[in-house]
Amino acid sequence: MNSKIKIKLQLLIFTGIAALISIVSCSTTDQNPELAVFDNGTVNYKEYLDHYLLSTQYKPEKFPTVKNLKKIVELKAIEKMAVQEALEQGIDKDSSYISIVNNNERRLLFQKYVNSKFTDDVITDSLIQKFYNEYTPQYNMKYIMRPIIKSSSPKFIKAQKDTIWEAYSMLKKGADFGKVAKKFSQDITTKNKNGEIGWIIVESMGDHIVRSVMDTLSEHSYSKPFRGYGGYYILYKGNHREVKVPPFEEIRGKIWKSLYHSRKPYIQDLLDQRFEELSEKYHYKLQEDKIKKVLKKVGYKSGISKYKDLNFSKLTDKDKELKIAVYDGGFILLGDLFANSKKAPINKLEFDKRIESIAREHLLAKHAKEINLQNLGELPEQLKSMKTSLLRAILFQKKVKDKIDEQLKKSNAEKDPGKREKLKNKLQKEYEDYLKSKYHFSFVEDNFDKAIELATEAKKELNKKKSK
Repeated sequence: MNSKIKIKLQLLIFTGIAALISIVSCSTTDQNPELAVFDNGTVNYKEYLDHYLLSTQYKPEKFPTVKNLKKIVELKAIEKMAVQEALEQGIDKDSSYISIVNNNERRLLFQKYVNSKFTDDVITDSLIQKFYNEYTPQYNMKYIMRPIIKSSSPKFIKAQKDTIWEAYSMLKKGADFGKVAKKFSQDITTKNKNGEIGWIIVESMGDHIVRSVMDTLSEHSYSKPFRGYGGYYILYKGNHREVKVPPFEEIRGKIWKSLYHSRKPYIQDLLDQRFEELSEKYHYKLQEDKIKKVLKKVGYKSGISKYKDLNFSKLTDKDKELKIAVYDGGFILLGDLFANSKKAPINKLEFDKRIESIAREHLLAKHAKEINLQNLGELPEQLKSMKTSLLRAILFQKKVKDKIDEQLKKSNAEKDPGKREKLKNKLQKEYEDYLKSKYHFSFVEDNFDKAIELATEAKKELNKKKSK
């Protein structure tokens, strides 16, 4: 081939590729235009759209306007600039930030582990489909129940068994099932409702033994006493009713919740079993001597009831730094038991349960990291979102909320909600204006018309789907 022709051909190819890249780039930009810029950052159309559609999902009449676009875009920009500012100020190096991140990361990993390793194995797609397929007929069920737990003594188990047979004897003599349930059942949610469970299908019952008995019962009959997962039962099967079955996708979430509630004990068993395995694997050990000293300080003595309230207010900050359990590469502090005030123990029984609950979270999260769960599915994005949210929260705590408390304290107006809200709005706006000035924030107004046009079409499409 002539060298001049070859050069021309190469130029044509290069020009064509460059033009194609330019077209694709323009097309991408047109579909996702920048709506605001600031130092080292932007807010684009897709970020605005996601926020707008989510915030107006139950407001079909609320269509995009320049005013609400500016409000959303400015909010997204301030969030990003606040993260930059927090990093500049070294908040990510602060020990309290690192501690909170580690705790939150551990909880997210633990929950991911439980869902992927246990919950999803118990509540399968096929079980959800089975529940749906058997959605009708439903039966009006009652039961009398005497519970047993793993730690129940043989004497207690025998007493529960004797009592359930006493209840059965009364039924055989013609006693009303509801009255017998009120007298003998120990199920808190049903005993005062004559033992009424409600209108259910077989799969609503978590215990496979209870499901089996329910299957074999005729309408308007009760079973002999039997031992199930949670204790001793007498089951009564009443009328049936046919119900209209909604579309599968409409009730899939409701079915999942019902199955989760009924299968929770099985999930817990799997969780307990895995915790035992990991306790051995990671050499988990309670620091018994330290725990005894702590319990003695708060008023617990050998021989007193585990249900007796203890005076945990006697614990000092130094006490709470005690390592009460250790494992390979980690430990549990006494203070961890009181980090969440709603879950803080008040007696010995709750104290023991709280330690085990936290230990389970630690060990399963550690294993989750070993098997790389932190890089799977939506978890990386959740972890990133958690960290940026926390950076912003700590920044605004320091720059706005702490100043509010300080100024209200000076004017003796700490308990005045009106003044607090007014001051909050003022200081927050001032700080947001400072961020916008420092990072040279500005709207890209030339792209607003295109963004409004695209968002309007997206909103119409969403309204159309919801109306079906």
